[in-house]
Amino acid sequence: MLQKNQRKALLLSSLGGMLEFYDFIIYALLASYISKLFFPIQSAITSLLIAFSAYAVGYLARPFGGIIFGHFGDKYGRKKTFTISILIMALSTFLIGILPTYSSIGIMAPILLVLCRIAQGISVGGEIPGAITYVGEAVPEKRGFMTAVIFGFLILGVAIGFIVESLLLEFFTSQSMLAYGWRIPFILGGLFGLVAYYLRRQLIDIKEFNPFVNEEFSLPITKMLLTHRWNLIYSTIIVSFGALCFVTLFLLLPAYFSTILNLHLDNFTWINSLGVIIISILCVAVGLFADKVSRNLILLISIVATCAFSFVIYTTYTSHQNFYFIAIVLSAILVALCWGNIPAMLIDLFKQDVRYTGIGFAYNLGFAVFGGLTPMLVISTIKFSNNNLAPAYILTAGAIITLIAMIINSLIQRRATEKV
Repeated sequence: MLQKNQRKALLLSSLGGMLEFYDFIIYALLASYISKLFFPIQSAITSLLIAFSAYAVGYLARPFGGIIFGHFGDKYGRKKTFTISILIMALSTFLIGILPTYSSIGIMAPILLVLCRIAQGISVGGEIPGAITYVGEAVPEKRGFMTAVIFGFLILGVAIGFIVESLLLEFFTSQSMLAYGWRIPFILGGLFGLVAYYLRRQLIDIKEFNPFVNEEFSLPITKMLLTHRWNLIYSTIIVSFGALCFVTLFLLLPAYFSTILNLHLDNFTWINSLGVIIISILCVAVGLFADKVSRNLILLISIVATCAFSFVIYTTYTSHQNFYFIAIVLSAILVALCWGNIPAMLIDLFKQDVRYTGIGFAYNLGFAVFGGLTPMLVISTIKFSNNNLAPAYILTAGAIITLIAMIINSLIQRRATEKV
């Protein structure tokens, strides 16, 4: 059983992360509206590509957030650093909600939108690694469970985004959504983010925290790059795999169905929301399991399962839409196998004095490349290959690359053990 202060730390870290992830993700869910209002181009798919380019900018800013917040987190403590991140997210999300569109201020509209996305990206770049590091160090013997709960709540933030989107589509017409409805999720997210900032300030820092000390290396990132090179590469690869699965199997679906397949299925957004809630629950179950067995075994299972079911899922979407709920459940299992396990693996890969920096760099670089660029990669591949199964090919390729990295890591670890 967790002690009272441990439960409080877990709850406040999780709730703040949930709201911050909702703030960041809602852009992807409303991309079809944002593309028309901020990037008004005649071709719908080209406009969507540009909108997702602005979406990618937020992801590409995340490594810088990870480096900045990681530096201060390793030198001065976890709590203060990742509390500031949620304030930045709240303000930038609220600003998106009140931005004038292209028809009002012309080219300044997309420029301001991109600047807000950069601020969001920097914020998330510090938030998630900070939350992982904080709760993982607070209860090290239950590291898998603690970090899985964090990710369960983060993904629940996505579910809230889907639910808010569903409610908007239920009560607003397309014209109303374009006129003002799209603003509501951003304004609400900004206000709730301010509440989360207030709650997060009540946390206390880790008692066993050993700060980075300026001895041989001047900066945490310098030491991390020189002494944890392979661990950094390996952790970036497994994060990239997890990001690829989550973005391809869930975040891309609204645009995939509406723009690529030209389908408007009844209750799709509600079922997608249910799928994300299933991920949240399964993440915790996988985290509990990860504390009892090998984390590498769970990673291997997720790799094999992704190869086995990617084409099943996307064939269902393209040819057997009546069974798409089954595909959603399969997708939820694949994502939960990744994100119920990967966060604890990241903590194990870095020593404490460079842990925030290491996790921040690897996590955000992985998500920047595969989280931010995946929508453009998938849509571009579909456009030029004329193959709607492109997401399945991309998922399988990502799984194979991760398997190769896992084998290399095993060989490196074995060689290190033999030297000892």
